[in-house]
Formats: sequence, structure tokens, C-alpha cells
Amino acid sequence: MPPGVLTKLNRNGIQCIASVTLLQRFPYHLNHHTIPTMDHNRPTVGGVTAEVLKAVVSQALLGKFTAVFPKLFKCQWKTYEGQKKFYANFSTDCTDSNSNNMSRKFCVGGNWKMNGDQKSIAEIAKTLSSAALDPNTEVVIGCPAIYLMYARNLLPCELGLAGQNAYKVAKGAFTGEISPAMLKDIGADWVILGHSERRAIFGESDALIAEKAEHALAEGLKVIACIGETLEEREAGKTNEVVARQMCAYAQKIKDWKNVVVAYEPVWAIGTGKTATPDQAQEVHAFLRQWLSDNISKEVSASLRIQYGGSVTAANAKELAKKPDIDGFLVGGASLKPEFVDIINARQ
Repeated sequence: MPPGVLTKLNRNGIQCIASVTLLQRFPYHLNHHTIPTMDHNRPTVGGVTAEVLKAVVSQALLGKFTAVFPKLFKCQWKTYEGQKKFYANFSTDCTDSNSNNMSRKFCVGGNWKMNGDQKSIAEIAKTLSSAALDPNTEVVIGCPAIYLMYARNLLPCELGLAGQNAYKVAKGAFTGEISPAMLKDIGADWVILGHSERRAIFGESDALIAEKAEHALAEGLKVIACIGETLEEREAGKTNEVVARQMCAYAQKIKDWKNVVVAYEPVWAIGTGKTATPDQAQEVHAFLRQWLSDNISKEVSASLRIQYGGSVTAANAKELAKKPDIDGFLVGGASLKPEFVDIINARQ
């Protein structure tokens, strides 16, 4: 590869995308703050060391974000060590086929719902930025749409950002709706779909939610797909029937599950202060794991992460996290408080 070739990084390695002079393409970023000193005793590609190449690639990956999110360069990206940390996370597959839940990367989502303002979001971001978060836990913040860009600029770079809803098509005459493409354009990489409040208050059906999930995945977003039964359904002994029905709707539309996390949220335990006991939660998660094996594949059953949501707090998170089929949490009110850090670190 000749000197001055601009590259990009994909999951298969480094790939040539253009032939321009590096110093011309990145005059601002190629400085001593981001590029290590050239060591002529180290292996090179066209006269460029791997360290220099990786640093340049990191800037290329952020190409459009430097215009939209200038504040991003205030976080880990301002150091070369931060860039290396990003690449370590970037190249790690968060799921594998081992059925032991310790092999499925723990995933904690914070669903802020219709809460927050610029002041409170800045305080939450400060707390999360200064805390020692478990590096083995993936964290996703579900922010109100109007604050997504503001939150992205303040939250630690390694945290995922989720919209709380998205429609099933890319654009059109759908007043008030948001598309997955719009979420991606302003820096979100996840979307929460099928939450009980969308189902119960806004009347979204299983079929519509599945269509939304299908489109979001096709657009490149990762999906937290929510399911769960009401108190009446639980008391009638219909929990398994309800969650199986909801999963069946998703399964009719989703063919590739690698970018999906399922969140089981018993509706009767959301925002009520009540919570399923660890054994009750594990029972439903185990049923879901078996349903996936019987109806999708054993590989998906072993690798798909299933979160628990429903009045999760720092007080009950550790016990819930010990259960073999609980792979994380989708947290509501507690994600707005400092105790969210303890929930993130429940596996430690």
C-alpha cells in the first residue's frame, strides 16, 4: 500500500477507500495529541506504522461526526489510549453461542422515558463520566428524542445511545414520528421498541412493533425489543402465553438476531415499586430461552441477551444478575439517579 492511502476499518480488517495525502485530508487531527511518534524500527505499511494508521482510521470513522458533534473530541477521542480502547470495544462481538450467561456480555439499558432537561442530563452525564463502570457491561441510554444530540455530546463515548421509539418506514407524511435513519443521523445506535407504555397507552400492536423492529434493524440500528405481561395476565396464569405471542410476532419479521436484545418487563412491576423475585424473573427468562431454542435456533437461544426490567434498583440488581438466564436490565426511574452506577456494576 503506497504512503498517503486513506483507509477505513471494517470487521474483516483494514480496507483501502481512497488515495489522498493524509496530511491534506486530516490537517487538524494529525498532531502530537493523537498520533504517536514514528518509530522507524517498527513494522510499517507503505512507510506508515500500524499505530499511525489506526489513529488516522479512527479520525476517518468519525468523519461526519466531527461536523455534527464537535464536543465528541472532548471525550476519550482526544487521547490515543482512548482511541485504542474504542477499537478494543469495536472489534469485540458482544454475544457468542455459549449457553453460560457469563459468556453473554451483560447489557444494562437506562430508559429515561419522558423525563429530563438539559440541567439534569448534564448531571447524569457527569456522574456516568466520573464513575468506574464495569468494562464487561454494555450500557445503553434511552434518551428523549429532543435531547439525543445533547446527550451524545455529554455522555461517555463508550455508552450506547437509544431512541425510545421509531416508525416502520424511512420517511413520509407521518407527523410527529421519527425514523431509524433520523436516529442514526444524530448519533443514536440503538432504539427501544415495544415498551409496555407504547403498547398500553398508544395502542401499538404486536404486528406493528415487529414491523418497526424489522425496519430499524435493516437501517442499521440495534434493537431492545420489549415484551411482558400485565398483572391480570399473570394472575390468570397466562405469562408464558403472552410473552410467547409477543416473541412470535418479532420472529415473523426478524431473521438475524445478532443486533437484538430482548427485554422482559412484567408490566405490573414497572414503576410500581413491585418487582418479580429473582426466581420469578429467572423462570420467565428460562422459558424464553427454551422458546428461542424450539422456535428459532439453539444458536440464537444461547447467544441472545435477555434483560429484565421492572423496578430494578441497586438493592435487588445483584441478586437478579446472578440468575443464569438474566443478561442485564432495562432500568426506568433508577437510571435517572446515581444508583444507576451500582446497577451497571451488578456483576462485579
